[in-house]
Amino acid sequence: MTPRDAREELFTTALDAFVETRTRLAAALLAAGQKAEGQALKKVRRPSPAAWATNQVVRRARAEVDAFLEASARLRGSQGAIVAGRGDRGVYQADVEELRRATGALTAAARRIVEDLGRGDDRPIIERVVANARAAALTDAGRKELLEGALVADLESDADVFGGLLAGDPLPTPAATRPREAPRPAPKPSARDEEARHRAQESARALEAARRDEADARQTAATTEAAAARTRAAVEEARRRLDDAHEAARAAERALREAEAAHRGAQRDEAEAETRAGRATRRREGLEK
Repeated sequence: MTPRDAREELFTTALDAFVETRTRLAAALLAAGQKAEGQALKKVRRPSPAAWATNQVVRRARAEVDAFLEASARLRGSQGAIVAGRGDRGVYQADVEELRRATGALTAAARRIVEDLGRGDDRPIIERVVANARAAALTDAGRKELLEGALVADLESDADVFGGLLAGDPLPTPAATRPREAPRPAPKPSARDEEARHRAQESARALEAARRDEADARQTAATTEAAAARTRAAVEEARRRLDDAHEAARAAERALREAEAAHRGAQRDEAEAETRAGRATRRREGLEK
């Protein structure tokens, strides 16, 4: 098994079997002498439910994912051309419609796959899968990360790849005719507000990490308990077989003692028969004289 094969198997396994599979694959790499790769695999975090579902959609609906990313790239290009005053509004509108269709196809594929994975019509998960694709469409690095199918957390972005276009917003105004507006400075948050926001973010991240650690610990405990149960069953079976072997040995010893006794009895009978035969011979010889 190569590290790439191990990683691929890990990110295609069921979410509730992720920890057990990670432990098994890391042990296999370590046993094969690939120490660094095995240690690295052991540190891979268990994906969030939405990240895991996104990975499965990338693998099972690659055509819909690629079509969405391509439509997003075309629309951003035609939008940028219009804003620069050199675009074609017809091409732009066609790209808007194409992105709508690609989004619908991706959403339908995500819903089908999420249902196939046993989560039912989980709307928040489906919406998060599409949101991950939107965030990935913004950069080459994001697209690469998405298409690797190994997300452990949702992709985040302050920008919207749709740019409000699918919500019925008007076409962007070319730069040459766009009315000038005086920039409005955004209110600057106070230091206390910034500190509170930072603490809230840190707390949220710590809570999420704690929840994942708890889930990992529970999964590990369940795996350990199952292994212990199998070990206890194997010990009981070994004890039963040992008892059977002891009983068989005792029966064999009894049979051996009986056979030896029978042999000694046969020897005595043989000796007595020989004695009687000798006496008969001597009497016959005496009579013949």
